Amino acid sequence: MRQQIATQGGRATDGNDGFTIIEVMVASFVLIVGVLGVLSMFTGALQQTAASNKRVAGTNLARELVETARSLDYDDLTIVASRLQARGLGSGSPWTISRRGVTYTVTATTCAFDDPSDGYAASPPTNACNANTAGTDSNGDDFRRVTFTLSWQDRGSPRSLKQTTLIVNPTGGLGPRILTITPLTQTISASDATVANVVWTTTPAVSLHWEIDDGVSKGDVAGTTSFTTAWNIGTVGSGTEVLDGLYTISGQAFDDRDIAGEAKRADILLNRRVPYAPTGFAGGHDTRLNDWVDFDWALNRERDIVGYRVYWAGVDGLVNGNDQLVCPGSGSGMLSRTTRNCADFSPKPGVQTYYIVALDNDTNGNPREGDTRILTVGSPGARPAPPQGPLTVSTINNVPRLTWNAPATGSVAFYRIYRDGTRFSSSNNDRLDTALGSATAFVDSTPGSTAHDYSVTAVDSNYNESDPIGPVTWTP
Repeated sequence: MRQQIATQGGRATDGNDGFTIIEVMVASFVLIVGVLGVLSMFTGALQQTAASNKRVAGTNLARELVETARSLDYDDLTIVASRLQARGLGSGSPWTISRRGVTYTVTATTCAFDDPSDGYAASPPTNACNANTAGTDSNGDDFRRVTFTLSWQDRGSPRSLKQTTLIVNPTGGLGPRILTITPLTQTISASDATVANVVWTTTPAVSLHWEIDDGVSKGDVAGTTSFTTAWNIGTVGSGTEVLDGLYTISGQAFDDRDIAGEAKRADILLNRRVPYAPTGFAGGHDTRLNDWVDFDWALNRERDIVGYRVYWAGVDGLVNGNDQLVCPGSGSGMLSRTTRNCADFSPKPGVQTYYIVALDNDTNGNPREGDTRILTVGSPGARPAPPQGPLTVSTINNVPRLTWNAPATGSVAFYRIYRDGTRFSSSNNDRLDTALGSATAFVDSTPGSTAHDYSVTAVDSNYNESDPIGPVTWTP
């Protein structure tokens, strides 16, 4: 029998009274439904916040593109995508830019707008925004409308926004126009060529000013509606010639009131000879870890260099058909145009001959080797003494700065910097040139936002390398 332990209002109270399993299940169900509802609202709020952040970032990016476009030369607005990419704003085709972990695809369009307030031009400007009827305006290119359309994905759905700006022609559309440029692009490959000519036809003008993007060549020519510019490119092999590569010539016509029209551009590709031999080719045995031969060189100044190759001259030590590529590269053994060092990881014993060549493209677009620079490398020598500690790292302007002391004995050709156990950069930023070890500090200008470990070694004039000091850890 169950024990009745109390009475309330004349009714016995059972000591085993409580919630039944059904009541507990119903209460749990109600609680779960409530919690799920709250979680659903929280998740939806997070998703909406994320979507809003993506749109805010896209809006800010569009404004950045507009403001950067407004800083371009007026004529560059017709190639706004490439000009903005050259300034570090994204890359590729289609054009993409990443912001806050989101990849935005950018489409840029530019059209010329003929302002009706000063009348329409006799014919619409190239790539006109607005249709017009024939008029008497001497220049219908009053403004240029630049439009950026950004698109991205949000939870699997496409999103987009558009930003437009109207940029006024800095000449006010009043100066003379350049109608045609002949040739618009040209390639000069004859080795005996010394002048590059360009013919500009304009509306009535009295002079035309031209400049080359080498920062040196420029001039003025007189005329009426036709002007011929002659760029003196010098004699090949003279030491003062204009080196091979792609150059841009810009021209701007002036009227008798000295009012300038908009600038126009043409391209001139000089390809008159094979590349000159790279300078500063040096190297030697590095025996810090096993034995290899390290090489360094200076980048060629020609603008059309596509890469470099380093060869072992073979057992005969001569530049001929039995030579062997010694540095890793692409399928053709070609290192990139920005590479300034490499290594032979399987050097032959004794005195050996190496050489380096730079490559450009011939007139058919095929890589071709240039003049050779020869280097004789002897047997390995003694390793130099390491730098003296302490190796310290500090933060200057949000980037790490390393300091150390010169070795106790011997001289140093340069110090080599290691970051996270590997050479700092394949583009020769791993080395800090010194004058007998007098430079004992290094600033890493590209640390990013993660911690790094740094070590430093000393390298002598024979390219042998000391033991490292360090590592020290830098935390941003």
